Amino acid sequence: MAYKGIAVRFMYIHGEVAAPPMPGTAMQLALNLQISGMPEASGELVNIPFTASVSSIPPGISITVRGILMVQASEDDVKRISSQVKSGSLPQDLQGVLMQYAVFEVSLIARELGIPPTIPLPMPPGQQKGTPTAI
Repeated sequence: MAYKGIAVRFMYIHGEVAAPPMPGTAMQLALNLQISGMPEASGELVNIPFTASVSSIPPGISITVRGILMVQASEDDVKRISSQVKSGSLPQDLQGVLMQYAVFEVSLIARELGIPPTIPLPMPPGQQKGTPTAI
């Protein structure tokens, strides 16, 4: 499919840290991205509502982002996209675009909340492998 334009508009952003992670504690974040309503198609434009939510293990961090994926394409492609979304699947290329936008936005929110990055930090030279490091 050829798209004339793709845009993402965030309508709702919420993030909270109910219990800050303990220093040196391993934390995992789980991202859930889902289509949260029926697509609205008109002419060459389809709007697809979505929700991205992040939770942590151990619990204590919650981030929610809601928005609209706007796709501009030919009328036939808009009908095809709309019917696919109604049947429960989003085209793979649009899934990738939406995931990139959602992960970037959630990462910015997590940084503003002071949540440490989930990428393991390199060990300083000379430190034993089993000793946790808090930064």
